[in-house]
Amino acid sequence: MTILIFNWRDITHPYAGGAEVYLHEMARRWVKRGHIVGWLCAGYNKARKQETIDGIRIMRTGGEFGVYLFAALHYLLRLRSKYDVVIDAENGIPFFTPLYVSVPKLLLIHHIHREVFFKELRFPLSWVAYFLESKLMPLMYRKIRCVTVSKSSKDQIKELRLGGDQIAIIHNGVDSTKYVPGRKSPHPLIVYIGRLRGYKSIDVLIYAMREITKRVPEVELVIGGSGPKQEAWERLTKKLELDQKVKFYGYVAEREKIEIFQKAWVFVNPSFIEGWGVTSIEANACGTPVIASNVPGLRDSVQDGKTGFLFEYGNVDGLVGKLVEILKDEALRTKLGKNGLNWARNFSWDKSADEGLEVLEKIFRR
Repeated sequence: MTILIFNWRDITHPYAGGAEVYLHEMARRWVKRGHIVGWLCAGYNKARKQETIDGIRIMRTGGEFGVYLFAALHYLLRLRSKYDVVIDAENGIPFFTPLYVSVPKLLLIHHIHREVFFKELRFPLSWVAYFLESKLMPLMYRKIRCVTVSKSSKDQIKELRLGGDQIAIIHNGVDSTKYVPGRKSPHPLIVYIGRLRGYKSIDVLIYAMREITKRVPEVELVIGGSGPKQEAWERLTKKLELDQKVKFYGYVAEREKIEIFQKAWVFVNPSFIEGWGVTSIEANACGTPVIASNVPGLRDSVQDGKTGFLFEYGNVDGLVGKLVEILKDEALRTKLGKNGLNWARNFSWDKSADEGLEVLEKIFRR
């Protein structure tokens, strides 16, 4: 089977995140099973137009927003007769492939963005994106099979009347050969790893650190990842006189990310919304408990009171309370860490790849 992926970015993009990891991990396994996989996405500074990564043919065209037009043109002019099935990955807005792709299509949605648009985009782009996702997408994709990553996302998709009863949940996986427990830091270490975008709400964690340092003086916070809000949050850290306690690592490669998870006493994700929160499971696989916002996606990947804790989104005092509880109670940390490790064993990329391939084969043979 030949499979073409339309996705905003590829795994090498400076702002690649969980959405890119999700597709890449499955796609490279499909290649190993003998399938041909292509990937249409946006270019970025100094990126090659084409290259092959893990057997996946990466084709870059257009920029951050232009990719939606140029990907359609690229497909029509060069790829129309070369692929059996198409995966249309919605990262805020889809590629509207029903307008120009005649082969079977699968719509992939990690989560519905709606409110995120108003946090990330300026007027009028925010309203244009809202209209495209909430009004036009349901009209265009009402008969297209849909895949998502969590029950929360499935419920959101149903609200838009997408997918009908044909919404499959395929969870994120974790590589249990790489993400394993390691030696913990000798001093209390809180970590966040992920993109630094507004809706990730890292400012909530930074404000929490102002109080945490008073109650756990030896604590340190490491923030790994890059994004458009990094400079603003670095300024906030200095304003709160926390620059000796909060360290911004910028982009971290996978090996370094694993080492950070292994050393961490607790991983925190204060995001406004997620599809699932793959970093929660990665942290758990390293024996690290997770504290996360009680929001769609994160309430699916974090078992409250078992693998970590949930707190009310944006509630700094609530986050402080949970952090202090974990940092000061070694027995609790150990218990949550062991539970998280067992929880993470339920998820693997091999399993996810098999489930994804099963869905693709069904729509191909339909």
